[in-house]
Amino acid sequence: MMSNAATAPLFDRLIDEDMDVPFEKTPKMFSSLEEIQTSIMTDLSRLLNTRVAIFWKNYSDKNALLPFSYGVSVTGVLSADSVFELQELESRIEAVIAKFEPRLLSAKCSIQSIGSDHASLFVNIDAAMIFENRRRLLSFPIVIDV
Repeated sequence: MMSNAATAPLFDRLIDEDMDVPFEKTPKMFSSLEEIQTSIMTDLSRLLNTRVAIFWKNYSDKNALLPFSYGVSVTGVLSADSVFELQELESRIEAVIAKFEPRLLSAKCSIQSIGSDHASLFVNIDAAMIFENRRRLLSFPIVIDV
């Protein structure tokens, strides 16, 4: 018999929700699609709002899963009005998601500016994931600071 629960990702397992219990016996598990979506949304927000230092950018592009490559590199001043800069950032975000969020398949990113706020961008991520042996299409709207 197959379980419908999925093991929680690393960040969720590292958080100690009950400080009075030194070692929890059962690892965090997710049993509903909503719980997994919430976890993915939290992890994506962390990932996309973490910056890779410019001096690590080229190295992290070649060495995908090292700690200093966690995050998105935003090099230079990003113009929300520049289609080319936004397309390049979309490509970088899709590559980072492929590296650090294995629960999502075929992630596609689209970016829009938020009115006159040039310090934030609205990022929408459309992706699929397998849950209960079915392919589910999901969407994650996230605001990132640039």
